Amino acid sequence: MAERMVPSPRHERLRQLLVEAEYRAHEVRQAYQHASSAMRSGQVWTGPTATTWTTELEDRHQRLGRLAQNVVDAVEEELRRSPPLVTEAEADAMRRELAGRT
Repeated sequence: MAERMVPSPRHERLRQLLVEAEYRAHEVRQAYQHASSAMRSGQVWTGPTATTWTTELEDRHQRLGRLAQNVVDAVEEELRRSPPLVTEAEADAMRRELAGRT
């Protein structure tokens, strides 16, 4: 007789992690927009040094956004590889493993 299938604790944890990662990635993408806009307005700081600083700020902000998206992509990939249903024995083993990490 086949063992009963139950929701995978690992799959559920990955879904929660994905929600958090997407939220944080959105925060990161918004993080320096106000500062960048203010600098580009020409009313905060002007001149070659200001331009260089603003360009570096924007470059770092874009890089940070890409890195945050990489985290989201990695969690999505892991979620795709994780079955939503597992046997009761597998679910119990996952719960023990997850409990051991906290």
